[in-house]
Amino acid sequence: MNSSVKGLARHLAVLAIPAALAACGGGSNDTPAPAPAPAPAPAPAPTLAVKGTAATGAAMANAAIKVSCATGNATATAGANGSFSVSITNGALPCVLTATSSDGATELHSVAAGTGNADTTANVTPLSELLVARLAGADPKAFVTAFGASTAISTADVTAAQTALLQTLTAAGLDTSSVGDIVGGALTAGSGAGYDGVLDKLKTAVANAGTTLAELTGAIASTSKLGGATGNATVGTVLAPAATDCAGLKTGTLRVLDFSDGSNGLVQVDAAALTATIGSTKYTLKKNAACDYSVNDPAGTRVLVSRSGIAVLLQGSGVNGNVVVALPEQKLDVAALAGSYVRVQYNQDAFDASTGEFGDTEFAADGQNGLSMDCPKGYGACVQDAQSKGKLVANSNGGFDYMENGASLARLFAFRNSSGRMLLLGMETDGTFIALVGKDKLALPAVDRVSAYWQFSINGAGLSAVTEDSNTVTAVDATAGTVTRKFASDSHTDTLGFNAPFDGSRYRATNACSSSSGGAFSCNGVVQLPYGGVVMTVSSVPSKRFLTVSIDK
Repeated sequence: MNSSVKGLARHLAVLAIPAALAACGGGSNDTPAPAPAPAPAPAPAPTLAVKGTAATGAAMANAAIKVSCATGNATATAGANGSFSVSITNGALPCVLTATSSDGATELHSVAAGTGNADTTANVTPLSELLVARLAGADPKAFVTAFGASTAISTADVTAAQTALLQTLTAAGLDTSSVGDIVGGALTAGSGAGYDGVLDKLKTAVANAGTTLAELTGAIASTSKLGGATGNATVGTVLAPAATDCAGLKTGTLRVLDFSDGSNGLVQVDAAALTATIGSTKYTLKKNAACDYSVNDPAGTRVLVSRSGIAVLLQGSGVNGNVVVALPEQKLDVAALAGSYVRVQYNQDAFDASTGEFGDTEFAADGQNGLSMDCPKGYGACVQDAQSKGKLVANSNGGFDYMENGASLARLFAFRNSSGRMLLLGMETDGTFIALVGKDKLALPAVDRVSAYWQFSINGAGLSAVTEDSNTVTAVDATAGTVTRKFASDSHTDTLGFNAPFDGSRYRATNACSSSSGGAFSCNGVVQLPYGGVVMTVSSVPSKRFLTVSIDK
C-alpha cells in the first residue's frame, strides 16, 4: 500500500516538471506582459528673461551689463544699438542692473521690480539712475552694491518714485512728457525721439547748468524723503542755466540780504545775458574774470560768485563799505531745515557775551530750536544751553522768522545744496549777522590740493579791500584730523583742525603758523565755517573780533 502511493507521487512529480516549464512560456501562445512605462522627463527649470536698452541718448554700444536678482545673476554685452538680454535659470525678481560703458567712464543703474520670473524689460539710462536715487534715497551705486536676496523692490514703489521724479524734473524746466515708463518703456537709442529725445534734453540741460549727472543724482537722492517743494527747489537750482565760465552764476531769482540795514529783496538774473534786474531797473554784469563781475550801478558794486551759487556783493571800503550777500531763492519746507547746525555770527558794534561768535544748535522738524552749545569765552570753553528757545516759522514773503515769545528776533533765509547740506543766513534785530551750516562731517583734502580765493574782512575799521591768494595742502594727518597748508603770497604755512570745535567747522589755534623758513609766524586763532566755496571765519578768542570771508575761485 505504501509503496504504491510513493510510486504514484513520483509519477505525478515527473509530469509536473513539463507543466511548470509550459507555464513559464516554454512554447506557450499566451500574450507577454507589457514593459513598464519610461519615467517622465523632468520639467525644464524656470528661466527669468531680462532685456532692455542701455543708452545716454546715444547707445551705450558694447557696454558691460550686470544683472543681479533675488535669485540668480547674469552678465551680457550690449549690442551696437545698446540692446541686451539675459536668461537666468531659476532666476527670480526683483533685480538691479549696472551698465558700464566700454571705456569705463560711465556707469549707470536700474531696477526690475516685482517677484517671480515673468519676462521683464529694464532700461539702463540717466533717467533710470535718477529713478534709483529717488527710490532709494541714496547713491544708486551704493544701493545696487547692497542689494541682496531679501531686498524688496515693489512695482508700486517704483511707480511712485517715477511720478515724483518726473514732476520734479518738469518743475525744473525739463519736458518729460515723452517718457511713460523709465524702466520698461520703448527706447530706441540715438533716435532723438520719444524716450531718447528726453535723454538728449536732459544731457543738454545738465551741460547748460554747468553741473554733472552725479550732482543732479545727489540732489534727487538727498530730497527723496522731503516734501515736493524742497525737492523742486533744490533740483531747480542745480538745473538752472549757468554762465558759460561761472557755474555758480545761474539764471533765476536771487534773494539779496543787505547787512548795512538788514533789508532784503529779490533780483532776477539772466546768466547768459549777464544782466541783473531789480524791479524795473536792469543792470549789466561786466566780467573781470571768471566768477568776478562789476555792476554798472552808482555804487560800483563788485560781485564775487562761489561754486554753490552764493554771491558776495561789495560796495566801497572802510567805515563806509558795505557787504550784500545773494543766494538762490529756494522755497523750502520748515521740515527740510530739521537737523544740527554749526553757528558763526558777528556784530561790528557789540559782542554777545551770552552766546559768543560761534557754537552749535539744532532744529526739529516743526522748526523748534533745541539744545545748543555756546562759546562766549572762546575755543575750548563752550557751555551747554538747554533753556527753552524760539522757533523757525515760514514768512509769507520768503524765508523764516525766528519767533520767541511772540516776537521775531531774526529773519533767516535757507539754501540747500545738491548734497543736502543746509545753510541759513540772516540778521538778528540788533544787526548781528548770523550763519548756520549743517553739521556734516568735513572730508580731509588730498595732499597737493590747491585752493585759490578772494578774501576780505570786516572789523572795527570797517570793510577791508579784497585780496587774492592761494594755498596748497602740504600734509594731512588723518589720525589727528589736521591739514597743513602753504600760502602762495609769502610761503607761510598754517595747520587747521578739521571738524573742530564741531563737525562741519575748522579750527586754527593762535599762532599755529610758520614762516617760509620754518620759524615763528604770528596768526590769529580762528573758527571757520566752510560752505560751497565760501568760508566764513571768526576769531576763536573773544579779545579779537572780526569776520573774514573767503570765496573760492
